[in-house]
Amino acid sequence: MDRTDELICEMIRENARISYKELGDAIRMSRVAAKKRVQKLEREGVIRGYHACIYLKDEVTMLIDIETAPGKMENVIRVLTNRMAYIREIFKTTSGNHVHIVAVSEDSANLGYLIKMIKKNCGNDIVSIDSRIVKEVIKDN
Repeated sequence: MDRTDELICEMIRENARISYKELGDAIRMSRVAAKKRVQKLEREGVIRGYHACIYLKDEVTMLIDIETAPGKMENVIRVLTNRMAYIREIFKTTSGNHVHIVAVSEDSANLGYLIKMIKKNCGNDIVSIDSRIVKEVIKDN
């Protein structure tokens, strides 16, 4: 990845809806060349997707940290990615056997139910679960 690719990523991070023309103008290349650069970054997995981050007034967001038993992380991730409602994002972290989840629902009771279902379906594969409801979003892009 060169400096031009880095600039493209910065601009898309700031505005995922930027046009290829605007992008090309900003990095001094044609619209077609800018589009080819973006497509290359997508193929390489640098740009993995585009999404709208929508927060509804009554929406409740919970951050969940799961410490998995040694060697059991993939089992837990398999459960989390299969039929688990309310989960928006799942991350592997650099902290040992930890998985971080962002879950969203219109009702905090649903998120409590999610925690129960994770415990039930993962059983002894989990060492601990720590969760917190988000009080306020400070920055989200």
